[in-house]
Amino acid sequence: MLKFVKVATAALLWLVVAGAASAADAKANQGPYEVVVGTTQHVMKVIEEARGYIDKDPARYNREIEKILDDVVDFQSFARGVMGKYGSRGYYESLKTEEERAKFRENVKRFTENFKSGLINTYAKGLLGFNGNRIEVLPLGDNVDLSGSVGVRQHIYGERAKPYEVIYTLRRDSDGKWKLRNVVIEGLNLGRIYQNQFRAAFIAYNGNLDKVIDNWTVAPQEVMEKAAG
Repeated sequence: MLKFVKVATAALLWLVVAGAASAADAKANQGPYEVVVGTTQHVMKVIEEARGYIDKDPARYNREIEKILDDVVDFQSFARGVMGKYGSRGYYESLKTEEERAKFRENVKRFTENFKSGLINTYAKGLLGFNGNRIEVLPLGDNVDLSGSVGVRQHIYGERAKPYEVIYTLRRDSDGKWKLRNVVIEGLNLGRIYQNQFRAAFIAYNGNLDKVIDNWTVAPQEVMEKAAG
């Protein structure tokens, strides 16, 4: 049976697929489903090529993954959601001085950078281990909510008969591009898992937000698997 983190890695593969086609999306105004389906072959080629140079130049591969993900993941919105209250608009508007607001903006920027770096460094190498398990992206149907978010459902086939289900939440940004906001894998909300991790770190560091940000790491495999039950 696939481990939860292996499924998460396969799920991240979808992000790479979507990101690789972001330019085409802007040109042809394709929806998220068409973007995913139309670019899978291209991205698999990128990953296959990386297997030939990863041992000599791993930084090159990470740069390629980062470039692709930058086009499709709204890292700042994702990170602010993980920060909870300390990344919220309401908290920002409650601050009384410009100094406090400047510190808020700095914290969001620093955490976003650490959050993004952690995701890329943790999962990029794992993508190389994706060994051809079948991935099926299901038609969208009528699943656009009032906020304009779209849920895209995906099935990942592994060693078990029943596929793993992944649901991605996307929303258009100010430029009209589809950006990923969250991922739910087998009913487990990754945004919520990271948010709980942030809260636990806040308690562990006695409310020192700088220490939470400076010491942030993506939840390790054992944390993910425990959450998966």
